Amino acid sequence: MPTCPSSTTFDPLDLSDPFPLLAQARRQQPVFYSPDIDYWVITRYDDIKAIFRDHETYTAANTITPIVPFSDAVKQMLADGDYSPEPVLSNNVPPSHTRIRALVNRLFTPRRMKSFAPAIRDIAQRGVQRIADSAPIDIVAELTYEYPAYVLFHVLGVPAADVPQVKAWAGNRIKLYYGRPSAAEQIAMTKNLVPFWRYVVDLVHDKVRQPQDDLTSDLIRLRAGNDSVLTLNEIASCMITLLVAGHETTTAQINNALLHLLTEREHWEALCAAPATIPQALEEMMRYDPSVCTWRRQTAAASTIAGVTIPAGADLLLMLSSANRDPAVFPEPDLIVTSRDNLKDHLAFGYGIHYCVGAPLARLEMAVLLETLTGALPDMRLVRDQALEYSRNISFRGPASLWVTW
Repeated sequence: MPTCPSSTTFDPLDLSDPFPLLAQARRQQPVFYSPDIDYWVITRYDDIKAIFRDHETYTAANTITPIVPFSDAVKQMLADGDYSPEPVLSNNVPPSHTRIRALVNRLFTPRRMKSFAPAIRDIAQRGVQRIADSAPIDIVAELTYEYPAYVLFHVLGVPAADVPQVKAWAGNRIKLYYGRPSAAEQIAMTKNLVPFWRYVVDLVHDKVRQPQDDLTSDLIRLRAGNDSVLTLNEIASCMITLLVAGHETTTAQINNALLHLLTEREHWEALCAAPATIPQALEEMMRYDPSVCTWRRQTAAASTIAGVTIPAGADLLLMLSSANRDPAVFPEPDLIVTSRDNLKDHLAFGYGIHYCVGAPLARLEMAVLLETLTGALPDMRLVRDQALEYSRNISFRGPASLWVTW
């Protein structure tokens, strides 16, 4: 009998190959407790979707709570730096979430995203042209690390010259909130978190003075100077959230897609021959290996999930990468099948009132880059015998490097 997943065999920060253990958990113990992080782990699709649907029993209040609580020294640093973002989107609850989400939804419409398509295509083409004569390369370092950042920052109105610095700040935030930094690492990372927040606050005030054709300015226009609609601090809080979630996740998802399409290269060749099928292939990639591999909820009341009673105030770790390979929903889940009739039923963008607001942009920019790569570099292939490394954290999965040649 295999060891139960509730034992020390489950390391919530080890994302190198979580799928075999998660498959075992779905079969034997679909809900189990992880003392390592004090979370209840949920693995089956129907249970996770039901939790997303019931936002009153399972609140989003803990989604950006650091796994390692901040030390008193860190809390003092944040206070001294006037670090004051507030819950707005992923970690907010109604009625505040309802008010803010309704406004932000008016920005991330497919129609508004398409207005950015020419600029996104230009960013993709310039990036691919820059690497075209450089094989072999680490495509993460040379292209996919910065591409989603340049796209998002263009959309939000961040100057291109600031991209490297803001990208570095964002990476620090993920390690701080979703990893397990030491006390010394917490302090070092917090030193970067305060200037990140000050940068975002200054950006919002700049847009108030000189609005432009970007989403930050759009949100300020919707506010129309009325704090009851939206405060400037709430806008800054939205921006810092989007500046992290909006490109780190897309970088990792592109890397996951390239890894699997090039590993089973018949899929890459099929896209080169029929680029119109790229959007559906990307949906399967998000099902097969989602970059946001887990998300979190907290119980507002005691509840029972898959026969397991969970007390009020408990933290839940929702294993999206497990739900997306649940054979009850996706037959032969460990195979890449781009012709599935339920491709968009995956939970890579979540579900319910907190469904990822940036999904239209993520889909667009990933499709544009894949179209550009398959058109310009159809002979791309993986460099053999490379070791893949994944950052130790609970939620964001993607190879840190990916060597390719052509």
